[in-house]
Amino acid sequence: MISFPNIADLPTTPFSGTDVVRGVECATSDGDGPGRVRVEVDGKPDVLAFYGAASEGTPDDPVIFLRGDAVEKRDDAVVANEWYVAATAYDVQALAEQFSATFHRPYLHLARPGILGSTGHHLDRRRPREVALVDAALTRLKAHFGWRRLNLVGQSGGGHLVAALIARRDDIGCAVITSGNTAVAQRNRENGWTADITGHSDFLDPIDHVAGVAHHPPQKIIVLTDPHDQRVSASVQTAYVEALRRAGVAVDHRLLPASGRLRHDLQLPGILAALTWLASKRRM
Repeated sequence: MISFPNIADLPTTPFSGTDVVRGVECATSDGDGPGRVRVEVDGKPDVLAFYGAASEGTPDDPVIFLRGDAVEKRDDAVVANEWYVAATAYDVQALAEQFSATFHRPYLHLARPGILGSTGHHLDRRRPREVALVDAALTRLKAHFGWRRLNLVGQSGGGHLVAALIARRDDIGCAVITSGNTAVAQRNRENGWTADITGHSDFLDPIDHVAGVAHHPPQKIIVLTDPHDQRVSASVQTAYVEALRRAGVAVDHRLLPASGRLRHDLQLPGILAALTWLASKRRM
């Protein structure tokens, strides 16, 4: 049965860098459980891991976080990045519990396919199946926990997912996109790529789906950008914001300095932006 994980049951050993590059197949015996939700797309199942908590007496709708990509290119090889090979399931759950307890709201970190305990192939990200898997997992989690609306935060590749999801879902309260790869084709052109690190060119490009967002916009969209982002340029992020505005969608676009050598990490400000906006609504 689906439930939040028990932190005492989670390993304190780092996730496998080999698995994130190679992919993790879903076994026939894999199914729902604590921190696990099984979904099926195109006749093929996967089990997505999730971490989180909801304190007693917090019926509010959750903040759900989708992290960025877990691999990078090094010496012409695709390898897991430094953050990923240092991360543990215990640490991911501990941080989720900290956010939930501090802000007295359900908080959930949904692991994208192929990372952080989910089955699937992380190198197939940005393609339609990744979006469909995450969409299906959100639908099952929402039904199981009895949530009315979902509030999404996505960093980088997770921001791509949030942008894709708000074009297809009509139940989003607040959507926060930080350092998001939201105009994939433009980013490829800017870098002179025919395909990005995934090697795939059949990506789902959120900027092509802003009409879907306009059909049922979230209550609040916040986009956070570092003007000097060296991984996903500010021009890529701004192009998406401008496309939304042309479609009649209001966007709160904030420019701020990101942490890290590449000026790309806005994960924490994104989570805090969603939680702060929701807290302001609660006081109204």
